[in-house]
Amino acid sequence: MWYVDKIMAQTLMEQGAEVEIWNDRDGAGNLIACMESFAHREGSGGTWHLQDDVLPCRDFVRRCEQNDDGIVYGFCNRQFTDDPGQTGRVHAPDAWHSFQCVRIPDGYARECADWFFSGEWKNPIQPELEVLRKLGKGDDSFFRAFLLEKHPYDLVLNMKPNLVEHVDWIVGGSILSPWRGYLARAEYWDDEDLVEELKEEVKRVRA
Repeated sequence: MWYVDKIMAQTLMEQGAEVEIWNDRDGAGNLIACMESFAHREGSGGTWHLQDDVLPCRDFVRRCEQNDDGIVYGFCNRQFTDDPGQTGRVHAPDAWHSFQCVRIPDGYARECADWFFSGEWKNPIQPELEVLRKLGKGDDSFFRAFLLEKHPYDLVLNMKPNLVEHVDWIVGGSILSPWRGYLARAEYWDDEDLVEELKEEVKRVRA
């Protein structure tokens, strides 16, 4: 939360973003907290969902405003099984799926939450989702399964360059994957100077 409050949210607001922080105060865990946030979406617009360990690019808000339609993935990492060769408008099966940065229509978010909490995702049984459910994580995998089941013919935008960089290694590591043996960085990232600036800002904030 220190990173979200003192750096990430401030960066977004300075660019003109309207920021809502969804904090898992009760410790429900990644998966449940995500689905609860989906269930609370209202209206017919869309929401850009960012995880708490990303660094927005310098023109994040402008690029979001220019692409504020449908499902948009703003982060790609081949080690998360994303295909870097699939950029621009793609069919749902070719969409990236990591949840570092994604725009989801609010109606789809509510529908996904209903699909999850109703247990509909269990029919037919999907063993990999059962495992993730027991572990309390895999929100991105559940949404991908939902998308392919309920909206398989949608076109999805895979944005290049990416909108965010994954900076968990700078702000304290990954809680969900503490034993990851590699840096899960963005495939297409043009603002490396911001990463260097963040390193110095973290030192200052945490001093």
